Amino acid sequence: MPSAQVKSCVLLAGLHAPGRTSVSEPAPTRDHTERALEAFGVRVDRADNRVAVEGGQWLRAQTLTVPGDISSAMFWAALAAGTPGGHVEVYGVGLNPTRTAALDILGRAGARVEWSIDDETAGEPAGLLTIAFDTCNNFSIEAHEVPGVIDEIPALAALAVMMPPGRMFRVRGASELRVKESDRISALARGFRALGASIAEHEDGFTVESRPIRGGVADAAGDHRLAMSFAIAATRAESPSTITGARSVDVSYPGFFDELARLTQHRPVDDR
Repeated sequence: MPSAQVKSCVLLAGLHAPGRTSVSEPAPTRDHTERALEAFGVRVDRADNRVAVEGGQWLRAQTLTVPGDISSAMFWAALAAGTPGGHVEVYGVGLNPTRTAALDILGRAGARVEWSIDDETAGEPAGLLTIAFDTCNNFSIEAHEVPGVIDEIPALAALAVMMPPGRMFRVRGASELRVKESDRISALARGFRALGASIAEHEDGFTVESRPIRGGVADAAGDHRLAMSFAIAATRAESPSTITGARSVDVSYPGFFDELARLTQHRPVDDR
């Protein structure tokens, strides 16, 4: 199973091992670790879907600026794309080419998507991302696309829930979601159903059929991405919503709910 986390662990361990350590992936995954190693002075050999390092290399200290996380930015993108008249600009967001596949999927869903690269630090491009509401289309994520968007799926699911009635969003080939901070397939399905959404769970994904959501009490299961996903979707609910386990957002986005309140001009959820 292609996994950037597993690849990174093996490469970092390989720096402390004698000889050459290589990782072969069945599909390309995000390459932040390879870029970071090169920025810190490590020689990284890349060919096709294989990455290798020689053990015993020394790293050189650096002073770097870390770009904004595109996975976090995707929640604001979903908010804009799912809200009639919505428009949001995100500055300084990382636009690593192994992470922008989710933007292509947003475009397929009907959003107006623009981005420009303004800076590059340590091999990591960053710039301005602009998302605006346009049309709302059926869309899907196929198995071969999953490795490149695995962390953005909850945000895209929120967008699907916010769409006009009858739109469809299907994800298949994403069984890795079951072994994240939670079983994201089951927990996502339960939470959205609690808010009144229609979602069918599959062993390796799910299907959302959009319809008006009423609001309710959704359990984020202590998973930061689910908490943010439910909160974004709840902005389109007919009545107030409560999200339990929502303090988990601090894992990746402290201040998320304050920013949500600023962007929407009200606080749409009780973030317990």
